[in-house]
Amino acid sequence: MAKILIINGSQRKKNTYGLLKRVQEEFIDDEIDFVNISEFEIKACTGCEQCLRKGDCHLKDDGQMILDKMVESDGIIIGTPIYLRQIPGLLKVIFDRGCAWYHRSPLVGKPIFFVTTTQVTGTKNAIKYLKDLSVQWGMVYAGKLNKTLFNLDKPFKSSIFNKFKKYLDHENLLTYRPSMKQIFEFHTQKVLAQEILPLDKIYWEEKGYVDKPYFFKCKIHLWTRFLGFLYYKFLSNIISKNKTV
Repeated sequence: MAKILIINGSQRKKNTYGLLKRVQEEFIDDEIDFVNISEFEIKACTGCEQCLRKGDCHLKDDGQMILDKMVESDGIIIGTPIYLRQIPGLLKVIFDRGCAWYHRSPLVGKPIFFVTTTQVTGTKNAIKYLKDLSVQWGMVYAGKLNKTLFNLDKPFKSSIFNKFKKYLDHENLLTYRPSMKQIFEFHTQKVLAQEILPLDKIYWEEKGYVDKPYFFKCKIHLWTRFLGFLYYKFLSNIISKNKTV
């Protein structure tokens, strides 16, 4: 039995909420934690970078509790309405509060699935942003379910969750193939960890990421691995030169 966190990023319990409840029915054998973020006090990130440099956040509210739930889960399903071609502000605030995860992600290898609702358009931009987040966090993007008001009530196939369910078992990560973008992002984070923030360096060394081609053991094409290595050397050289100037 897996522990799945479902986050409703809407201020309301209407379209997105209803769709997420239908999604929840696909995981009746798992432990579900359903969170409506509108029910909690979540303060906006102030950009002080204390989480980056000291490892904790000075804001005392429910934001850290939701981040902790994400860390404790085996997989995450995020539901969001689309406002002006993007996710709503309160959901964005949660992601901002986890900004240190770009440097020290506790979500590596977890599957993530996105559910969106919109009147007509705007899904493409929002999904692009959400997928970029999954890359930055070292997660496994496991698919999406997009609905408009025209097809909101139409049934969806259970098979769209197959990839998500597969990677709830982390042993299956051995068969995962990261994209070139994921490999390059990993090496960017590695260079920053080694050259910029002391806490990052300690974290990456403790996790054993420094000597790896990616966060976890998986299937990486030899050409992709080689290009990632070249990119890492190139970026390391640039940052090292700039530090000595």
